[in-house]
Amino acid sequence: MLLGLYLVGRGLVSLVAAVFGDTSRRRARFTIGVAGVALGVLAIAVPDPLTEGVVIAAAVAAVVVGGILLSYGLRVGAPEATAIDVNTAATTEILWDWVSATDVGADQRETQAEALYFEDPGRVGKLTAWWVMLTLSVSIATFAVLQDSTAVVIGAMLIAPLMTPILGLAGAVVNGWRSRAAASASLVAGGVTGAIALAYLISAWVPELVSFEANSQIVSRVSPTFVDMLIALAAGAAGAFATVNKRVSSSIAGVAIAVALVPPLGVVGLSLENQRWDDAFGSFLLFMTNFVSIVLAAAAVFVLAGFADGARLRQNQRQVLSTLAPFVALALVILVPLVFTAEGILATATQQKAAQDVVSEWIDDTDGVRVEAVAVEADEVRVSLAGTEPIPPPALLQQQLSDAFDGPVRLVVEYVPAAEITVDTDGSITGADQAETEGIPTASAPR
Repeated sequence: MLLGLYLVGRGLVSLVAAVFGDTSRRRARFTIGVAGVALGVLAIAVPDPLTEGVVIAAAVAAVVVGGILLSYGLRVGAPEATAIDVNTAATTEILWDWVSATDVGADQRETQAEALYFEDPGRVGKLTAWWVMLTLSVSIATFAVLQDSTAVVIGAMLIAPLMTPILGLAGAVVNGWRSRAAASASLVAGGVTGAIALAYLISAWVPELVSFEANSQIVSRVSPTFVDMLIALAAGAAGAFATVNKRVSSSIAGVAIAVALVPPLGVVGLSLENQRWDDAFGSFLLFMTNFVSIVLAAAAVFVLAGFADGARLRQNQRQVLSTLAPFVALALVILVPLVFTAEGILATATQQKAAQDVVSEWIDDTDGVRVEAVAVEADEVRVSLAGTEPIPPPALLQQQLSDAFDGPVRLVVEYVPAAEITVDTDGSITGADQAETEGIPTASAPR
């Protein structure tokens, strides 16, 4: 709690200094302020997940650095000489030497950049093709969501072109290409706006095929969690590595499937047209999670894989860090609702499992009765039963659920009696009297 309050206070001080202080340090102070407030809120509200996240992040960083140092040691053992003394060099010096040694060179860098940026010759044709593919992928994704078709959604992911300018933005940032970074960012912003607008128009034109509550494509994209950010980080790293390494470039299709970019935008448009603001926010949060995570992961991979100019990066490292800092701050801001959503989903899943166990134990000794469904919503538990035998007292179940949840629980039991009616070939009916007594009306035969 105290650490969280300190981080929030420190962040607010940095934000005030960014607004009223020296303009030369405004971006750095603003980033520090936003990051401090975000981490402070997490430390106050959900300290355990934050601690676990910090430990996981430190472990991943240690594994990555350890792998680099191990590879560097193997390289030093080879005939090639190194410019530093590995026995006395610091870890940062070894990392910088790694970056310099893996530099692909100016010619190879420009060759790889041709796949990321829409430049002359043929700039207009490249942009036209990109917009055509974006329009088609958004249309397919929106229709697939309306139809609740997973296979068609995957098809839309495969042809969606949004990954290219996002990776281009990461590559431009680490290389200090300002014009390319601005062009890539503008293309992403325009593509996002156009995708949402197109999905909105399609939703207004096409009748709703599946309700929002029953549509698995919508439900799965309106409540992103921290796991979605981890997936996007891994996918962004894979996409960047496939870009700079032609031997695995065929894997880029799998990256497109792993991280959904167009389907969440389609859900945003559908939700806005139906005035479902919470669903629109959730699906847009999923897209922003993917976008920011891909940029950060791709930037790191571009540096380690040699796509970034090592000498230029070291010379302008403050500029590169200040450019990447807003993405880091945005990632921390996005992390706040993701952690809260994950906490809510985990708590609901825990309550759901506890309720199912209690109901199963309550009905265990009753033959002829089966549990159809158990649903937990806030402080209410709904139990659906079907059978032919009397059930145990519901008050007993309510008390057991209250004990399991450590608080009062409202219980709703829906019990549907079951009966079997047989009409033989001669027209004789068996079970009709039983059906009438159990509340299953049977119409009289026509005379």
